[in-house]
Amino acid sequence: MRQLVFLIVLIPSLAQATGLVNRYQYLNSRTLPQGVWTFAFNRGQSLSRGEGSFGSGGQRLSNQDFFSRDISYGHLLDEINDPVERELAGAAFSAYERQGTENAGRVINDVNVDQKSDTYVIGRGLTEKASLLIIFPIVTIRTSFNTRFVNRDSMNRFTSQLRSEGQNQRADEIVQKSQSALRERLSENGYRTSYPTEFTTLANIFIDYRYQAVAKKKFDLATDTIAVVPAGEKSDEDDFIYLRVNEEQYSLRQAITAGYHPSYKVSLFGSTYYHKRFAFEKERRIPVNEISPLSQDIDKNTRVQYGDTLGASLQANYIASETFTFYVGRSQEVKQRDQYSGSQYASERYNYLEKGTSQQLSLNYAGVAINTIRSFLDQKFPIPVDLNLQYSVASSGQNAFSNEAVALQMMVFYK
Repeated sequence: MRQLVFLIVLIPSLAQATGLVNRYQYLNSRTLPQGVWTFAFNRGQSLSRGEGSFGSGGQRLSNQDFFSRDISYGHLLDEINDPVERELAGAAFSAYERQGTENAGRVINDVNVDQKSDTYVIGRGLTEKASLLIIFPIVTIRTSFNTRFVNRDSMNRFTSQLRSEGQNQRADEIVQKSQSALRERLSENGYRTSYPTEFTTLANIFIDYRYQAVAKKKFDLATDTIAVVPAGEKSDEDDFIYLRVNEEQYSLRQAITAGYHPSYKVSLFGSTYYHKRFAFEKERRIPVNEISPLSQDIDKNTRVQYGDTLGASLQANYIASETFTFYVGRSQEVKQRDQYSGSQYASERYNYLEKGTSQQLSLNYAGVAINTIRSFLDQKFPIPVDLNLQYSVASSGQNAFSNEAVALQMMVFYK
């Protein structure tokens, strides 16, 4: 039973289903002893409400800047569904020498995303070298947004010209279209208009088979083979803010974790993983242009392949006593670009869906683990429990939210 004194099991991918919730991470290269059960609960909560993001060039941006876009006259025409109205507007732009690529203004979008995750884990030591963990992350996401359009001088001069010629109604229509209430545009295209919105869902099921390949006094190494089973609520095409919290297809993740223990009080860990995702077909709205995701056009057989993910982590532990362990770590994840294709619309329209889907995220984290197993064995504490409090912050990234998060995990053991 003394083996349990040093046992803190890795709980991988607590929030793997979404790029929004920061990952809880605690590296360990050990397995559960044969016949021992573990039950765990983890609560993660974002602190910054998604108020910052990393742009496509890795620059840190406010969410307003990240989600806002410059709009050309051509984009305004694309947004007009009625073909007659679109033709009349295009004729007016041409008559007043407004080119399709000319900047008409900027859409300012203020987007807030609040998130938390509750994760439940059950595990058992199958043999002295192998364990099985089943992980159930439940994610709650609340989203809200406000939007407005800021005219450029070109648009102001254009409407002024129309009014000077007595075409007040046409000028008002153009202003209304540019300013157009986003909720009205959403309604026209069949999207939901009720924001803010909140939903809670199971975000996949993770089945983790861990095998301890090496178990020496100063060095050990374990492999994790993880099957990801899609479960819970899928992304809805009628949501304007499209957040993917479900893998939507079976996938496979392979991880290797190594531990080096130069002394009883100090341990160093390194881990790397590769997450392989497979192609499938699903219903997707196909954008009309690269700026606006709004579209009435739906391809029910869009071929989708979400990008594979590669990650690596380093962590240092300091065991202050049999009860307290302090640790710091850093993780890096890189996700490849998603790929979309179909035969119903022009190929470049499917390519618009791929824009901004490659991601990078670096996290720094620190925490303290409180382990009562030794006290339990000495009959000084009623249950063998492991508590872990962790703080993480995104330090760099690309096309990702810049979040701070806290997580509290509790594990109990039973034989």
